[in-house]
Amino acid sequence: MTPEQLVQTTGLFYQSLIHPALDDPTFLADLDRFCQMRDNLDRGLALQLIEEVNWRDRLLGFAVAALLQDWSLSSAILETLQRRLTGMAIVPAGAWLVIQHQRVPEASPALILTRFDLTLFDGEVGWVLTRLQAVREGTFSVATEEAGPHSGQSFQDQLELYESLCESA
Repeated sequence: MTPEQLVQTTGLFYQSLIHPALDDPTFLADLDRFCQMRDNLDRGLALQLIEEVNWRDRLLGFAVAALLQDWSLSSAILETLQRRLTGMAIVPAGAWLVIQHQRVPEASPALILTRFDLTLFDGEVGWVLTRLQAVREGTFSVATEEAGPHSGQSFQDQLELYESLCESA
């Protein structure tokens, strides 16, 4: 499957990945349809989507990577936080990396904060990286209402989304 085919097949599914609602039957039905596509998805597709310029494709790429549990993509996902056009993919990238580290810490890429502009998107890049660093130090906790400073995305909802995708595998 190509990125274009996935986008065409999933339609506006990427929009629901901005603010996933795991208690919404419509979202859950869309998520289930996405998960049923697993056999048509692969690492190459996930990487192509993750490396795209727009955040829409990146969100789909993160979802594919979680569904496949392809932890080898963690460096590519971390690198997206260095891009100026990251936008709505910041909190999802951070949540994906947290889930990855919790499941397979030895696959976690080195986190060197000086490589990142922590002030990007109202400090959301720094906000996410601080949480990722806390996971690595064993001091991570997240409040249900905790949301990114730029986009207002719930970190807890994003964590639940990626955990759910991993469980679907």
